[in-house]
Amino acid sequence: MNRLCLLLLLMPSLLFAQPDSVQTLRRQDLKPIETELVPGYYNRYYGPTVRPQYTYDGLDIKTRDLVPYIQASGDPDAIREINTYISNRHTGGWLIAGGVAGMIVGTVMMASNAPGADGKFTMQQPYICPTGFACGYSGGTVYGGQQAGTVTVPDNQRKNVFGAGFAVLLGGGILTSVGWCLNIPGQHVRRAVQYYNRSLRQEQRVSWHLQPGTPTTAAGLTLRGRF
Repeated sequence: MNRLCLLLLLMPSLLFAQPDSVQTLRRQDLKPIETELVPGYYNRYYGPTVRPQYTYDGLDIKTRDLVPYIQASGDPDAIREINTYISNRHTGGWLIAGGVAGMIVGTVMMASNAPGADGKFTMQQPYICPTGFACGYSGGTVYGGQQAGTVTVPDNQRKNVFGAGFAVLLGGGILTSVGWCLNIPGQHVRRAVQYYNRSLRQEQRVSWHLQPGTPTTAAGLTLRGRF
């Protein structure tokens, strides 16, 4: 019974302590995010393009790691832009997955219905000797209604499946490209960082407001500056 009473007394203090333990980022502790353009680096070589490099508290930081800082700022414009970036990343991931699957299916369709060595879509079809005729071939003579050999004819079905496979492959490649572009940090991240830095600058401005005087000052209202 004594332990139960003790837990009931300590429960309110646990609730007050919970926000400090869960939320590790506080707005008043946030610092500006710096941006600079650096050359693109690909497989040991610098590419001809440049990319933005974000820096927080003097250390380089990846774009996806900016999200908690921007969300902790509480600025609605910055949060809206970073949420749009997150949504685009999710959409881009699904498009890439669907595009890669489409490219695999299209490749299999094309490989299994590829043209012959002569580059044509043909197949061998039995040749039936017409009724009332005698047909001779290398193995002898057959009469009407019997197979007299084979004949090469166009294989339109295989040609159509090959063309459909190419269309699926091309569509998968387009989806993959669109998804890849959506995953690249663009103007939404840049604008989110701009709104974030603007909100921090606005908080650092001097604001004047009236407050009750303290015992060390004259009684009544005093004018105080907030920095």
